[in-house]
Amino acid sequence: MRQDLLHLFRPQDGLRMEVGIMNNRRMVRLLLAACLCVTAAAVYGVEAAGQLNLKPGFNLFSQQQDVDVGRQASADADKQLPLLNDVQVVRYINDLGRRLTQQEPFSANYPWAFKVVNTKDINAFALPGGFIYVYRGAIEAAENEAQLAGVIAHETGHVVMRHGTHQASQMMLAQAPLSILGGLLGQSGSLMGQLAQMGIGFGVNSVLLHNSRGAESQADQIGTYVLYHAGYDPGAMAQFFQIIEQKYPAQTAQFFSDHPNPENRVKAVNAEIPQLGPPVRGKTDSQEFQAVKRKLLGMPAAPGIGQPEQQASAGTVGTVSRGDVIPSGNFKSYDHNAYRVSYPDNWEVLGDANSAVTIAPRAGISQNAVAYGAIINGFQPESGRGTSSVDDATHQLLEDLRQGNPNLRVIGRDEGIRVNGRPGRSVEMTGPSPLQDSNGRAMREHDWLVTVERSDGSISYLVFISPEQDFRELLPTYQNMVRSFQIR
Repeated sequence: MRQDLLHLFRPQDGLRMEVGIMNNRRMVRLLLAACLCVTAAAVYGVEAAGQLNLKPGFNLFSQQQDVDVGRQASADADKQLPLLNDVQVVRYINDLGRRLTQQEPFSANYPWAFKVVNTKDINAFALPGGFIYVYRGAIEAAENEAQLAGVIAHETGHVVMRHGTHQASQMMLAQAPLSILGGLLGQSGSLMGQLAQMGIGFGVNSVLLHNSRGAESQADQIGTYVLYHAGYDPGAMAQFFQIIEQKYPAQTAQFFSDHPNPENRVKAVNAEIPQLGPPVRGKTDSQEFQAVKRKLLGMPAAPGIGQPEQQASAGTVGTVSRGDVIPSGNFKSYDHNAYRVSYPDNWEVLGDANSAVTIAPRAGISQNAVAYGAIINGFQPESGRGTSSVDDATHQLLEDLRQGNPNLRVIGRDEGIRVNGRPGRSVEMTGPSPLQDSNGRAMREHDWLVTVERSDGSISYLVFISPEQDFRELLPTYQNMVRSFQIR
């Protein structure tokens, strides 16, 4: 210390300096403790990620942008959906949801919000950034708290794996070069507007809410992990999916459209549980859950939400005379650049030899909606998504078809077939027909998808379409067309 400054130093200043040093030491200790906590959390996250062998996919969005787009989509959803505002029910769902998010294996620094949709539909969905919607029908269908916790934990899995913005990133990359997207995503203020211009949105009916089987499998893994570490029976989520599929088939078509059932779901979940840690007797129920369920069951019956936008887009063919659509027994041949096929001579070919083709009776088509007939096209599967087999390509195609028509549902299991010596797959599906019945309701449609392997790794596919009531009558015609189908 310089001599000319000694006269400015007073004894009380020494005390203040000592106190300051003590405060600094305390601050250092606090900072060290905080660093240790952050380090422990980071190590925990790394260990959890390694344990699950999962990693969020390619994404152009930051986590904050997940929150931004999710918050705006949530505000729009709140205007469209009939939300239940009962204080007891909403508080319970939020308390349960927030307890579960404390056990996420990946970064979960989101403004979690859990809302209840007042409809009888058995469903739930997640928007990016942590905005979760649980339908009243799902709460009423759950037999205990662990099953409901499994539904919520599954949805939080979609959030932390960032499935919504991952899908959006893939769609954006297909429409614009990476250099353009980099500039776009740096302007968060215009992000939603730019997404809208690209036709990409996260609304209630968005295709981004319809998950692939791969995304469902990942959300199952996250959900099982969260249940285990939150002290619940980790098998409860798979139990819920089984129960609703068996007991409520009429109410779960939309659920399994949004959440396609991964192959061997229950078996996969049961195989995951022993990897999580030592066996535990997990919690299954609570008085709070049963009280909330009794309250919901005592309320006036909830309506079904329906799919008004999707139904409107299907259009209507109007009154169709069976004589105008039933195929004749005489066939003629059509030569496409990729194949040759025979078809009834009273049906027409729409399209050309270089494009997708629709073969149908004129009365079976209206406003681009096919009620009777066949659509033939090709499909190039994505590389790096499993094997290059016709089975894998078929499942990728099914994912795309469902995104275009979320009401499609697979009936039973797909089967291996051979079409003129080439390996293929056969899948039957159901969904709403563009035809309406006498009460103005959409009739049920029966679709038959046949895929055929091509030598370049792509597939050709045929989709045969008919109202359910006429499918068996048209089936011999469709089978003849498959037998005649020859790849060039």
